[in-house]
Amino acid sequence: MKKTLIFTMLPLLALAAVPLGGSLAPSQAMRVQSIRLPGLLAPVRAVRDSNYIPHIYAQNDHDVMMVLGYAHAQDRFFQMDFQRHLASGRLAELVGPSVLDVDIQLRTLGLRRAAEESLSAYSPEGQVVFQAYADGVNAYLADENSSLPPEYEALELTKASVPRWSPVDSLVIGKLIAFGLSFDLLDIDLTFALAAYQQAGEAAGFDGTALFFEDAFRSAPFDPTVSIPGFLPKAAASTNEQRKPMIETARNLRKVISPEALEVAWQYRETIRQIPLLEDMINARASGKGSNWWVISGNNTTSGSPILASDPHLALDSPPVWYEAHLIVENDPEFGPMNVSGTSFAGAPYLIHGSNDRICWGSTVNPLDVTDVYAEELVMNSTTGLPEFTVFGQNRERIVLIPQTYRANTVGDGRQDSIVEVTVPPEARVTLVVPRRNNGPIVRAIGTTGISVQYTGWRATRELDTFRIFARARNIDDFKRGLQFFDFGSQNWSYADVEGNIAYFTSSEIPLREDLQNLGRPDGMPPFLIRDGRHGHLNEWLPVQNRQPGQMLNYEILPFEEMPQIVNPSPGFIANANQDPIGTTLDNNPLNQVRRGGGIYYLNVGYANGCREGRIVRLIQAALANGGKISVADMMRIQANNQMLDAEVLTPYILAAAQNAQASGAATDLAALANDAGVAEAVRRLRSWDFSTPTGLREGYDPGDDPSNLAEPSAEEIQKSVAATIYSVWRGRIMANTVDANLRPVGLGDYLPDSDQALAGVRNLLDNFSTRQGRGASGVNFFNVPGAASPEAARDIIILKSLREALDLLASDRFAAAFAGSTNQDDYRWGKLHRIVFEHPFGGPFNIPEGGGFSNVSPELPGVARSGGYEVVDASGHSARAGSVNGFMFGSGPSRRFVGEMSPSSVNAFQIIPGGQSENVFSPFYASMLGRWLTNHYHPLLMTQAQVQADQASVQEFVP
Repeated sequence: MKKTLIFTMLPLLALAAVPLGGSLAPSQAMRVQSIRLPGLLAPVRAVRDSNYIPHIYAQNDHDVMMVLGYAHAQDRFFQMDFQRHLASGRLAELVGPSVLDVDIQLRTLGLRRAAEESLSAYSPEGQVVFQAYADGVNAYLADENSSLPPEYEALELTKASVPRWSPVDSLVIGKLIAFGLSFDLLDIDLTFALAAYQQAGEAAGFDGTALFFEDAFRSAPFDPTVSIPGFLPKAAASTNEQRKPMIETARNLRKVISPEALEVAWQYRETIRQIPLLEDMINARASGKGSNWWVISGNNTTSGSPILASDPHLALDSPPVWYEAHLIVENDPEFGPMNVSGTSFAGAPYLIHGSNDRICWGSTVNPLDVTDVYAEELVMNSTTGLPEFTVFGQNRERIVLIPQTYRANTVGDGRQDSIVEVTVPPEARVTLVVPRRNNGPIVRAIGTTGISVQYTGWRATRELDTFRIFARARNIDDFKRGLQFFDFGSQNWSYADVEGNIAYFTSSEIPLREDLQNLGRPDGMPPFLIRDGRHGHLNEWLPVQNRQPGQMLNYEILPFEEMPQIVNPSPGFIANANQDPIGTTLDNNPLNQVRRGGGIYYLNVGYANGCREGRIVRLIQAALANGGKISVADMMRIQANNQMLDAEVLTPYILAAAQNAQASGAATDLAALANDAGVAEAVRRLRSWDFSTPTGLREGYDPGDDPSNLAEPSAEEIQKSVAATIYSVWRGRIMANTVDANLRPVGLGDYLPDSDQALAGVRNLLDNFSTRQGRGASGVNFFNVPGAASPEAARDIIILKSLREALDLLASDRFAAAFAGSTNQDDYRWGKLHRIVFEHPFGGPFNIPEGGGFSNVSPELPGVARSGGYEVVDASGHSARAGSVNGFMFGSGPSRRFVGEMSPSSVNAFQIIPGGQSENVFSPFYASMLGRWLTNHYHPLLMTQAQVQADQASVQEFVP
């Protein structure tokens, strides 16, 4: 469950007296409203449909973006304002001093600096659009009939304290989103874990490095399904000779990285861990950094036209991340007509995901390794006491110092617009920037030792130009041209068009490391660990020599043609769900692929665990078996699928253990578990389960339900729901009794692999039990049962013991709020555990529930009950280690569901977002689409004027 950012000084109870305003006003206005908008070049008509989605008809790009800015401000201004303050390191100026630690860190990282540098790098036409959009925002704020959203009343702020919107504000919001999808500090986390494993191994007599790489922190996924089978032999060759250098160099960790550098890095990570908002944002393994898409060729569809499904997984907040819009330009003098519909980020121009009348597209995160952490040697200035140089080889390189001052809103003092300068620790008063690190910062320094972070997003980039091109793209070549501008925020892109083409492309600028490219092996530490900033090892990004089309990064990058991609594959479908797209990690070694021209083909140390991709591909293959075809309705059913693939893989081991325990001659302790009545009942339930996860509650939301009239669950749904509960708790216990139980006693309790890796480790042990008898490559026995009759008996004892413990846990005080201590398994309904709260930064009355017309499951069980679970297609995941009544809640998932069929004569598309268009808690459009989202329903994507007119609810006429 994600953590809410709490602002303890906000007088939220005052909200009851806040007048209705902001985005609510238009829905109560006359059907046709005339608005004067100075700066327009021509009249603009904005039609609001029954979902309050604006369809903006303009004669040129300038005007359509100006009115989009007006609409965003009208409906989502607090969301926009919050995001620009957060990204700029100025959130305290909005919400108060409790978030100064967030501001200090984001000022240090420097997204605002990168946005300011980026503006001048954009094309002239792009800069015109950014200014037009900003003018639209400011026009709304300047309108005497407009009012600020209710949050400002609680913050004691008026329009006088709201800064004017600028183009840089839009760019920094875009950078914040891309940053959250591509930046991480995994290098630090993995370095500390490896050091701990090596130290533990030396003390206890096992191979700590092997335990780390081969058993605990595995790169190989749980499920091996890839997007492009056979891609690697075309792009790179695999060689086992590369395996030894990776492992052997990692053994030298404490010789390469000094204790002082490790201490500085540790202090920095501890600082970030104490800031939940920032930790969640940059945690590379965090749930929710994902998405699904799949696209089916017309040869495999009932209509003969390609169909694309896309559901990006982001935080499920209130208001939603996305804002729906439809932009129509009659005939721009320079660029011609445009008709594009989809979703935008409030605060930025263009549509990020969508469809025009020729193509549609979606994307998932591709977690490419575009961040490196360096241990730096610093030279101090004796006068200022601040670092003045870094040491690189035999040279000193000057550090850039940027003075910082901070201000905060004094919320709660009864004075309006009271924003004052505040005192911060001395180290926060100046930012240290290392030009060699792509203008990356020194994030922490103690004496002459510092930690710097190099990242592809620190300097000028032009990712918003991608969406300017997509809006008018007519074919694959246009789409590929747009991708050359998507410089960071790495994505896997899906594509379909009315000509029948389907495609997959990867976008981002991936730096080439000098050791991997020139030596063909890591030098010092691999790139996913802390690296040597002094150049004692070849750890630098290579300077650019072969600039690629549209390239902004001043370092060598992997050419676009070598990145994962395919057009019109022979199977007639493509899918991606953040898993390894081409298989570089399937052998558990991300560094043993060789580029055709030499050098290591390295993308990342690891990916999503493959369960969603595996399920999607299995469902598609089943639908196409024996000549079957897929329809739009079939795509929607796949998008709603909530069967847990890990359960399909691991449940047979439970059933086999139970069968072995019942066999004649089974060991006494094993047979006792099989004879346990509760275990026997649970096994019977699991044997007949289809691995789906219905809520089992009348008040629960399941696919296909009528959200306005929820029905009692059937007996079959209840049985499946109970099985989902029992298995999900067992999953946590099996990991605790194998992986965790053998790492904690040797001092590695603080360095456990994340739950995805631990689960993959459990599967690896079980799948290879016949040859390894439960022992890892390190020699550690993970099925350690003293006195067991055999390794097989020990395995089965732990499997069934974990099931018994799961039942005991469900009947314990830890789950009393859900099950009141009951031992009746029929009471273990999944919906009592699997819940969601759509959180607002202020919490309380802004959250859903209780806002938006939705209710908590009970006073003790916050949130809405919903089907789903760990790594299901209809993403709604939680930690695989979950073991408490609130541990199975989720806070991220499909932030937009889209299904589009691209026929030559028309676009037949549908989408939905989890909430509503308005952020105003009093608005009827605050949560107007949430019920449909919760039950996997959609609304049509209105693309033609006739469709819009048929659903017209109100009109705004804008005049210059």
